[in-house]
Amino acid sequence: MKGILGVVENKPAKRLISFIDEFRKLNAEMQAQQISLFLHVVAQPELTIKEYAQRAGLGDGGPISRNIEALSDQRKVVVKGQPEIVRGHGLIETYEDPLDRRFKRVKPTARGMRVYSTLVQLLGL
Repeated sequence: MKGILGVVENKPAKRLISFIDEFRKLNAEMQAQQISLFLHVVAQPELTIKEYAQRAGLGDGGPISRNIEALSDQRKVVVKGQPEIVRGHGLIETYEDPLDRRFKRVKPTARGMRVYSTLVQLLGL
């Protein structure tokens, strides 16, 4: 279908743009790593943090921890040299593995699943 200027509209591209815009509604500065991690958690919930780090290519330690905090309800940030707790995206939550307390597992929150459902609808899947 041609647009106003006679240019062919690219519907798949428009769907992908609306997909990205949905994350911008949550936070205009959400990073691609966080989006990727969120989608990994939704695709296969209840893995350990280490397993998600490997799947999302974030490595152990800092990067995975920061991204999990950002996607959770609360996260720590440093403002003017002082640590503060700020609201996260609320899309995932961590919990202690009931069989081995050394591990934390990750799953989407109800809000995360609502966001995922919206994304699926936007892409027409």
